[in-house]
Amino acid sequence: MYLQNGWYVAAWSFDLKKNLLARTLLNEPMVLFRCESGEVGALEDRCCHRSAPLSYGRLKGNEIECGYHGLKFNREGHCVSVPTQELVPPGAFVKSYPVCEKNNWIWIWMGDPKLADEGLIPNYIWHDSPEWVPITDYFHIKCNYQFLIDIQLDQTHSPYVHPDTLGNAAKLKVKPKVKRDPFSIQCERLMPNEDPPPLWAEAANIKGKGDSWNKWIYTAPGTIMFDVGAAQSGTGAFDGDRTKGVTVHNCHAITPETEYTTHHFWSSSRNFDIANEQTTEKLRVIRTIFLEDLRMVEAQHQRLKQFPNAPTIDVAMDYPTIQARQLLAQLMDRERQA
Repeated sequence: MYLQNGWYVAAWSFDLKKNLLARTLLNEPMVLFRCESGEVGALEDRCCHRSAPLSYGRLKGNEIECGYHGLKFNREGHCVSVPTQELVPPGAFVKSYPVCEKNNWIWIWMGDPKLADEGLIPNYIWHDSPEWVPITDYFHIKCNYQFLIDIQLDQTHSPYVHPDTLGNAAKLKVKPKVKRDPFSIQCERLMPNEDPPPLWAEAANIKGKGDSWNKWIYTAPGTIMFDVGAAQSGTGAFDGDRTKGVTVHNCHAITPETEYTTHHFWSSSRNFDIANEQTTEKLRVIRTIFLEDLRMVEAQHQRLKQFPNAPTIDVAMDYPTIQARQLLAQLMDRERQA
């Protein structure tokens, strides 16, 4: 059902202060916390004494104190003290997860800890670069995580789901270039001398036709980076000179909670008008755009539950999303056979 040996986003860095954060990922309840040392820990949300949720306890320095009987656990999951006795019983530990804090996201490895290679985590530098201004948010979505990955990768939905902001007919006319790597899918659409998406046309003050682009990289199991924008036609944007236009990087981390619910961590970052709060407020419309996606995938999920045996078809526009689904399925098959 899920790829275990992969990095998932569990939280934004700013979600962890002096609190215990209860969260379920891939059907596994866990508690996330930031130690007094600044390091992040992730433990199964269960005390090994009487199975009380550790998230009901307290953060004490670098340790979690169980809220039921006061047993304390370090970030490695080992019980380090038990009230009323000096010795900690053998077997007093809970499962811990490898975690890594990078680009303001808390990444967690759900599978074999010996395989947790931090070098596999993609770079999303726009979250913490002084040259970019990110808008960030989180949605809890009532659908299977695959549907949310699908709608992000399927850009042909934009003219219909987002007609007033991101929709432009050019996306339907241009055949995407798709490249597949061992852990990722890359897709590119270049749309020269066309009506650009309304949101980017307004941001770049484009008069008439424009050159717009839509590029994304999907990294299994559930992160996507978009490079999107538009410029006045013929000003060199496709050759690397985007000074006559606007560039936005949208990042999505899509993490299964259960079979029917999903965590969606997202950002939208720009490198123009970075000190202009009015521009930031205008671009907050991206939240409304992503909520339009949410509404569609939740409705889709409900219909599929109501018609579980109804046949569905694939069409040409599905090619990029089919490639992504096949990649993830192959990685899960390989994991099961290992």
